[in-house]
Amino acid sequence: MRAGYTLGMPDQTLVHATPPAAATSRSLRQQFWALLCLACELTRGALILWLLFPRLGREEQGRQVQRWAKRMLLILRIEVRCDRVPAPAGASLVVSNHISWLDVLVIQSVLPGVFVAKAEVQRWPVIGKLSRASGTIFVDRLSPRSTRQMVERAALALQQGHCVAGFPEGTSSDGAEVAAFHANLFDAAVKAGVDVQPLALSYVHGQTGRRHDAAAFTGSDSLLSSMRKVLAADMLSGRVQLGERMVTAGQTRKSLALQSHQYIREQVLRCERSAWSH
Repeated sequence: MRAGYTLGMPDQTLVHATPPAAATSRSLRQQFWALLCLACELTRGALILWLLFPRLGREEQGRQVQRWAKRMLLILRIEVRCDRVPAPAGASLVVSNHISWLDVLVIQSVLPGVFVAKAEVQRWPVIGKLSRASGTIFVDRLSPRSTRQMVERAALALQQGHCVAGFPEGTSSDGAEVAAFHANLFDAAVKAGVDVQPLALSYVHGQTGRRHDAAAFTGSDSLLSSMRKVLAADMLSGRVQLGERMVTAGQTRKSLALQSHQYIREQVLRCERSAWSH
């Protein structure tokens, strides 16, 4: 499968649930070459963040991040399809279901912005340093103080015109379901008075349309083992579905969380069932 981007993915008729497609493998030579290319691109990304970023405006920073994310996905041979051409994100809170470390690359390739991530990401080799340099907002979800600081920092970034993205589930899943959303992140949008953009993510087999099991990064996986699965997999496609933006005026963080969860869960279950119609 040729990696790339498709905007305007057609809707699909849905029937009933389907098991995930088994991951097909790429050769060891292909995996090794992809690993070398990833190392080069990570180095290039670090140089951009440390040398170029401080001299760029917010919009140009976003474009640089978007280009870099697309290059990373191209190396991984992950095709990204979005159901419609996204409007410029501007100051908005993007919320998504959470499946994989790939989610950040996929979302940045569509709507670049500042991410909210769990504190453990800071300790990941290379990625932790890149995340800090890109302005990622870290949060320890078990600490009320850290959560309050996250809300304040996210609200400030939104007030400064940034797009802020995060995963209100607070944990990743295999992509078959969507856990309840925590409302804390939505408080930042309410404080800043910006719209909320719900975004539904799924990873499917490029030919069958069935959920691809290589992308899922759950508690039983290490980052290294997950990367190995992704590097070995073929025909891996990321699907992005954008809901209508929600105005925060007159709403509470809980109502925004419930509405976002409802839309995203409906789309995820729809994608989960869609392969049976083909």
